[in-house]
Amino acid sequence: MVRTSYGYWLGAACIALMLLISACGADQTAEPANTEQTEQGVNATTDNEQEGASGAETKETTRSYAHVSGESEIPVRPQRVVSDWYYGELVALGVKPIGLTSYVLTNHPYIQQEGTEDIGATPNLEKVLELQPDLILLYGDNENYEQFDKIAPTVGLELQPDPFNTMKVFGDLLGREQEAEAWIANFEAKTEAARARLADRIGPDETFTVFTVWRKELRVYGDINMGGYVLYKALGLTPQARVLSDIINGEAINAGTVISMEELPSFAGDHIILTTFDGDELAADLKQSGLWQGLDAVKNGNVYEVDFDVLYNEDPVAMEHQLDFLTELLANPADAETTP
Repeated sequence: MVRTSYGYWLGAACIALMLLISACGADQTAEPANTEQTEQGVNATTDNEQEGASGAETKETTRSYAHVSGESEIPVRPQRVVSDWYYGELVALGVKPIGLTSYVLTNHPYIQQEGTEDIGATPNLEKVLELQPDLILLYGDNENYEQFDKIAPTVGLELQPDPFNTMKVFGDLLGREQEAEAWIANFEAKTEAARARLADRIGPDETFTVFTVWRKELRVYGDINMGGYVLYKALGLTPQARVLSDIINGEAINAGTVISMEELPSFAGDHIILTTFDGDELAADLKQSGLWQGLDAVKNGNVYEVDFDVLYNEDPVAMEHQLDFLTELLANPADAETTP
């Protein structure tokens, strides 16, 4: 009995041990398969998350923008902008350019230069590269576009000096649509107030002309340059008949048409705004001439000599100041400052 019982328990122990070894072997065989499956699952999730994050990042931070030089992938809300021209357009929307060409930087009477680097009379590629812009804005279809585009996304622009359209374009371009709409609303409100102020001072039939003595030339302007937009469109004042027919509605150069001294009387309105650019000698001769002295505007004291820089720029910041300046000039000509 003892011997039989011992053998029974010994056999049972052996069977149990074999089952345990078999189970351990099965566990060890299954474990790598489960581990591999788990790792693949983690990796797949990580890859998908990365792809999703990357896609979201691209969608949120850049977008395609068509322009006169092609199509570019630009930042949705650029922060470091370099330009060869567009100063006031950027500043009006709260974007101080980090680099700008010499002439624009030093000849804008209404914007402080601090915070903007001079990139040369024509943009120096090395200087632009050094500034590390995230967007470059060029006037027109620049012949060096491809070189600039290698530094940062580059956009070529051609815009007429219509501040409302300009602000909408730049608001879209810079991801600042709300700021653009706010600027437009403010400008419209200021325009309405300015018109009301001049209503009792300027009659509806009184006409205006903008002349510039440009070195050795006499130029007349339409409703684009030299304060023309603000004078004729914003303030709603009446252009002289030939200014309207030949320049604004005609084929003459709206940005400044050269006329002869003999043509002066036929372009002169009841009010004349006169500026001079490097033409002091010709301006002195003009004002001493019989043609000039015989103009109604001269006889009636309605000639306003204005510093060239006040009216030269045609960007939104300049137009805001021109609106204030011309309103004050025409409302109180004796007290108005004629320099910026």
